[in-house]
Amino acid sequence: MKKNVLFLAFVMTSAISSAQFTIWEDNFNDGNASDWNLIDVDGNSSNWLIRKNIQISNSGQVVDGTVDVLGTYNINMSTGAPLGVVENNWAITPPIDLSYYTGAIEFILHAQRAIYDTPSGDLYIYASTSPERESFTVIDTLHITRQTQLGAEFQDYTTHLTQFAGQSQVYIALVANINSFVGFEVDDVHITAESILGIGAVDGKSSVSLIKQNPVSENLQLKLASQFHTEDTSLQIYNTNGMLVKETAYNETGIFVNNLSSGIYFLIVSDGTTTERLKFIKK
Repeated sequence: MKKNVLFLAFVMTSAISSAQFTIWEDNFNDGNASDWNLIDVDGNSSNWLIRKNIQISNSGQVVDGTVDVLGTYNINMSTGAPLGVVENNWAITPPIDLSYYTGAIEFILHAQRAIYDTPSGDLYIYASTSPERESFTVIDTLHITRQTQLGAEFQDYTTHLTQFAGQSQVYIALVANINSFVGFEVDDVHITAESILGIGAVDGKSSVSLIKQNPVSENLQLKLASQFHTEDTSLQIYNTNGMLVKETAYNETGIFVNNLSSGIYFLIVSDGTTTERLKFIKK
């Protein structure tokens, strides 16, 4: 399941306190990786795929376990026999928006070596602000370990993304170069942030439009920048769970938000050509 989520603890003042919260997650239990870019670089038709974690039957055949995973393997998925080649497979996340976050940002992989695998192997983490594979650079090497032959040994492996704080489009790639071992299985991946940008960092000098009063009690009044075509401008308000909670055409008298719960919201202003994002607190 893909989530653009934000579990936020904050003190309701004009500033926002620090917290550790999840801003994006995928646990693969919907069986769908269509928003990921899965690349079989070596071209042998063996790639990252969504499936249950692998088990081996008494006859040596690969069968399904019970855990939904994103996995990549260097074995024949029918017989369990080694492929005898070097796998080079990339799994690239959908674009992650880190433009509202600051402080420590972490990419956390809950992963294991597949059963009957060697004690350790390296999974490489690449990152880029562009979806083009040639633009990626390696930012971490994760040493994925296994202690037993058959046990479930998923554990967290963490990569720091703080250098990408403030970027509106970040792609993370899991890169497996598999030769003599079975493979990797990932049953959850998520990104956490230490804190969200303060109100002044979003609707102050960095913005061309301006929310006239922030926090807002009942009526959100927006001073629209001159480059917007007023008659074509629409407003969308999202909560911190990424859900659209209000949508309306721009009106200079303001937007009534008295029916919204207290908390933090994101305002998307667009006329089809120009788009701006602002953040506000509803009292």
